[in-house]
Amino acid sequence: MLPTRSLLNKKMPLFYAICPDYSANPSETLKNRLKVRPEHWRRAEEDKKAGILEFGRGTVPPPTSTLHTDPNLPPGLQAMDGSIMFLRYKTMEQTWERIKSDVYYTGDVWDKDKIQIGQFIKLPGEGDD
Repeated sequence: MLPTRSLLNKKMPLFYAICPDYSANPSETLKNRLKVRPEHWRRAEEDKKAGILEFGRGTVPPPTSTLHTDPNLPPGLQAMDGSIMFLRYKTMEQTWERIKSDVYYTGDVWDKDKIQIGQFIKLPGEGDD
């Protein structure tokens, strides 16, 4: 039996992307986020099926944030002020390319100057052939 793409990707480096939202006008950023969210989720689902996306979630602002009571926040939805993603790529440059092609990046949700991308250490057995 041949290994799946997902298993092969487990041998690639694991990167994290911390992507805070623009904070100058949080209400407007939240509106932008919700407008393009379906496209962001579609891409995330594709990455997950391909074994690229290991984990991804929106981040919750501090309890004092006005986003928790923002009129743009639909009932039942938690306030969000950014995203975190764990991605498998061969290089950090590929990870940056992925982040820069995300609709949250191109749609002015994520604060481009505050995004952080880094690499995790490998666990024993990862990437060994």
